[in-house]
Amino acid sequence: MMSRRIVVTGMGVVTPIGNCVAEFWQALLDGRSGVGPVRAFAVDGFCPTYASEVKDLETDRAGLPRRKLKVMGRHAQLAFCAAQEAWSDAGLAAHPPVEDRSRIGVLLGIGMLNADVVELGRAFYATAHARSTSAGLSDASGDSFDTVAFGRWGASEMLPLWLLRHIPNLAAAHISIALDAQGPSNTITTGCVSGANALGEAARLVARGAADIILAGGADARVSPLAMLRYRDLGWLATRDDIDPAAVSAPFDAAAAGFVTGEGAGVMVLEALDHARARGARVYAELAGYGAANDAHDVLEPDPEGRGLARAVSVCLERSGLQPPNIDALFSPATAVPAFDRAAASALTRTFGSLRARPATTATRSIVGHTHAASAALDCVAAVKSIGESKLPATLNLHHAIADLPLVTGTPYAGDISTALVSAYGFGGHAAALAWQRCCA
Repeated sequence: MMSRRIVVTGMGVVTPIGNCVAEFWQALLDGRSGVGPVRAFAVDGFCPTYASEVKDLETDRAGLPRRKLKVMGRHAQLAFCAAQEAWSDAGLAAHPPVEDRSRIGVLLGIGMLNADVVELGRAFYATAHARSTSAGLSDASGDSFDTVAFGRWGASEMLPLWLLRHIPNLAAAHISIALDAQGPSNTITTGCVSGANALGEAARLVARGAADIILAGGADARVSPLAMLRYRDLGWLATRDDIDPAAVSAPFDAAAAGFVTGEGAGVMVLEALDHARARGARVYAELAGYGAANDAHDVLEPDPEGRGLARAVSVCLERSGLQPPNIDALFSPATAVPAFDRAAASALTRTFGSLRARPATTATRSIVGHTHAASAALDCVAAVKSIGESKLPATLNLHHAIADLPLVTGTPYAGDISTALVSAYGFGGHAAALAWQRCCA
């Protein structure tokens, strides 16, 4: 696949089930769900009342000054903390530092950024109230937007630099500045596949010699009123209130009722193997292959057979030189949205062929919830851990499977895992796959 071999030398996460890799991995093995009551905003009369939120985030431990929080969106804060853990885990915070900082880059997958409805609400209310009480102004009713009035009374209710919280590339920018990473810096926005694409494209940059080290992964934060209302109206968001919230996210299950939205970040340090060896770095695993494709079918509906996902997995296997029987563990992209789960099931069963060639399979979104642009990056961290510990987390809430795959349920799978494949699939037909393997000399 590549002229230079690419390895993982550091990992960091911020998730609904743990704010470091060790906590995240143990919670996956324990099957400890991150779904719970929404804490980000008042949910009285709102449906659903649950989501998968990051808890007890201590940004100061990641070296993030409070003054910077005001100009960093939630997604950027999560990405920053995950990147700091990955940087430290890779031994890059210790001396001697990497001398040529232009050989270090940052490439992130970022999702949809949501407006701060509380801040905007204050501004619009202030504008409407001022107009209605000021002499000489027209009535505040109507659906037109009065730019002059908003600038006069509404803008003062907003942080002067509020826009900085909503620019997608600033997550990578904050990390680059903090780490003095002067190499390639980029942001990819391909919905739920963003994290996978970011890792794959980062590997390509290192492979062709554009950098020696790149921090790559994904971050997203969609536990907000507007985001949840949009997904609910589209019919993708689970709204069940007749069972425990932790039991709602049911990927590949016949009774799946939609995804449970969440937030999180996963970052890996991808490094050229020769560079990692030269500095004596610990190597977790090697990236064997990467493939990307698109259904080219419909923005809101997947191709019924998941042809984009099938193509991405096939390309990944082809470029890695691996055959379906060589894959020991499969991280599926199932989110509990019925149409996408059926398409993913079709794609994966056809691509891996006979039942005997299908690897042990899991769907981590049953535990973590759907973290959108971060989801595949978190799966990649889990895949590398599965190789290191020869364990595969079980899928929760699976009672009547719609996928003819060897899905792990009940307790984690235990057996030799030398190769794990992460598949990603999302709205707009985007698809990607990454194959990770134990690094051999």
